[in-house]
Amino acid sequence: MLHALSRRSALLAALMSGTVPALAQDAQPILIGYDAAMTGPLATYDSVDGARCMVDRINEKGGVIGRPLQLEARDMKSDGVLSAVVGQELIDLGVSAIIAPPSDDTAIPVAALALPLNMAVMTVGSTQVQFPMASPTNSYLTAFGDNLSAAASAQYAAEQGHKTVALMISRDFGSYGIALPEYWAKAFEHHGGTVVGRVNYNIGLSDYSAQVAEVAAMEPKPELIVGGFISPEAGVMPRQFQQAGLDVKFFGTDGFDDPNLLPIAGDAANTITFATHGFPSEGSDLKAFYDDCTARGYTVQNVFFGLAGETIMLLADAITRAGSSDPAAINAALAETENFRGLTSKTITYKGQNGVPAKELTIVQIKDGAFTPVAQFVPDYVPEP
Repeated sequence: MLHALSRRSALLAALMSGTVPALAQDAQPILIGYDAAMTGPLATYDSVDGARCMVDRINEKGGVIGRPLQLEARDMKSDGVLSAVVGQELIDLGVSAIIAPPSDDTAIPVAALALPLNMAVMTVGSTQVQFPMASPTNSYLTAFGDNLSAAASAQYAAEQGHKTVALMISRDFGSYGIALPEYWAKAFEHHGGTVVGRVNYNIGLSDYSAQVAEVAAMEPKPELIVGGFISPEAGVMPRQFQQAGLDVKFFGTDGFDDPNLLPIAGDAANTITFATHGFPSEGSDLKAFYDDCTARGYTVQNVFFGLAGETIMLLADAITRAGSSDPAAINAALAETENFRGLTSKTITYKGQNGVPAKELTIVQIKDGAFTPVAQFVPDYVPEP
């Protein structure tokens, strides 16, 4: 352990001083696989470019254990079956760890394939605690768990004086559309709120008038609409509720954290409040990362760009502490991560967390067409997954 800590301290000191020796020209790269949703409905919640930018930065500082990192990214096209195919391709390529797609139903098959090698599998955008629960010895969320973010969003809603909510439930994209609203409801009820109804919906539709009518008929009328929304529904639904004349506000989590939401939702964007991973405030590590990557020619689309970079940082730290590119050694080191300073959070801990990190989160509202942070806290009550 002492030698591992010394290696980590030496690396951090070298990174800060900029005096890391150049990589040996013949050093064999350490391969990190990225089974990525580059296209399809999940693409908003992955970011190959965020991972690539961090790999560039690390390699410029000397790489990891004297070797460069190499990202091998493949498009799984937001398809669960193809995700497993791509995962096997990456394993056959000899990667040391895999970054999996951003939903539990697309990431779980990859973790199952990697389990015999005891290889770490991380997801950039998934917040579904069902993923690490399905394969607890080698699966990790980079983002917070849905129960934590739902609890923070619900607590903030209660603190603003809201009392009633209708839940929107979708079974089209894993547990995010089913479990997250229920976590939110448990936390809201804990703080004195009431659930007045539940409405089912499907993603990919342009008309949600049936759901609007169902909410309009509820008694009492809900003040809030809550769901595990993803784009474009995250913008379409608030707009259609507003057009129907319903005076409701939308609360949720990181599915709203997409700049493309603004033109889709229009004026209805101002009804949205959500819990998310971090905010690029002036002076923050996240803002510095965005600025540096933009200068390198990358396009920062949303916070998942930062989370992808953070994933590479966590893996690089685990490789350093393991002193090896062996998948099992990296996985063991990653599981012991404690109080690591990332990009979206000043402290990230996996030790004792079963793959779901303990980390900070931010509450954001959309005001006058701009994302605006309004609070940052750890919720008082978090429902069990």
